[in-house]
Amino acid sequence: MNNITNLIIFFFVAISVKCQQNAGKVPCNSIFGCISHIQCAVDEYWAPGVSLDGCCPGCVRGLGLGDIGCDGVTPCAPGLLCAKGAICMLNPTNCLATKHVSSKVLWKPQCDQLGNFRPKQCRGDRLLGRCFCYSSTGQRIFGWQWHGKADDMTCACSRLRSDLEAAGRQDVTLHCTSEGNFESLQCDGGVCWCADPKTGEPWPRVPAVLPSMWKKLPCYNRTMHGDRYLRQCESASFAQRRLEWKFATHGQVNVRHTDVVCDYDGSYGRYEVESGIAYCTWRDGTRIEQYQTSSLKAHLMTCNCARDRRIFSEAGMTVELLCEGNGNYITLQDRNGVLFCVDRDGFLVAEGVTEDANCQEYMFV
Repeated sequence: MNNITNLIIFFFVAISVKCQQNAGKVPCNSIFGCISHIQCAVDEYWAPGVSLDGCCPGCVRGLGLGDIGCDGVTPCAPGLLCAKGAICMLNPTNCLATKHVSSKVLWKPQCDQLGNFRPKQCRGDRLLGRCFCYSSTGQRIFGWQWHGKADDMTCACSRLRSDLEAAGRQDVTLHCTSEGNFESLQCDGGVCWCADPKTGEPWPRVPAVLPSMWKKLPCYNRTMHGDRYLRQCESASFAQRRLEWKFATHGQVNVRHTDVVCDYDGSYGRYEVESGIAYCTWRDGTRIEQYQTSSLKAHLMTCNCARDRRIFSEAGMTVELLCEGNGNYITLQDRNGVLFCVDRDGFLVAEGVTEDANCQEYMFV
């Protein structure tokens, strides 16, 4: 199929396609839809928004992984970036990089039609596998569920919070469920409303109210929501930020305090920092004290292994993998003398490797 055919084939749909319309160009809004699966030539790569003035995907030419000369006329293919030395390297924040990953990588994330990471990424089988929420740039964010129970999991709330925070908002108060969906009662940006759990959209014929009236909403439940919308961790975190602001206005910017990290459901985040030490923590704020590291390396802590031991124990299972001292999974594991690699979530990515194996080579994210 040649380029011209790729760019002009459409199929008729009943709803209009919402695309960005640039002044002076052909309008994107129409009754036509775009072909999302296009067979590109050997020397071409699928890319979103390259045809019909950015409305539809198409095929483009570009330098491949490891090719040299991207600082000239020819750019790197979608999913790659031009690194030092004019070499095309994988761009881990672009889901289209999956097109260039070696076949030896056992798991590749799912991309949407725009080339972003899908909010829900599932690993393993339906019985013991798990699904996690991801940002559009491929970072695991709050929210997970067992694979077999994740059919209604959208991660829409976690994705929205992640996007808002990435845009600079530090006062987001949306509440997400443990699987990344919206809780039924939401307050954010000076208003409160009853929300659809999958989309966050307000309930029909139920108007939003001021925060002072949040208990009047039909989705309010005293047993579930209590007397205050902000939960214990959130209240502590907001108080900390106010304290930081007051010290900063008086010229004191090096005041030491306990670093409070909260998850999107208002529970305590994966770690806390105090007196220069970062500790893995559970949802109620208790420390998993055997897992700790310097506060200078707190940004490297996932605490996934430390927390998974608790999660699997509550499900009647045991985590047989080993954890690092900071609560992360050790990437190179040993089972009865057989070495294998796991990723940061504890899933197998390579079997039968040697002691000098670089497990990162088998991981996409």
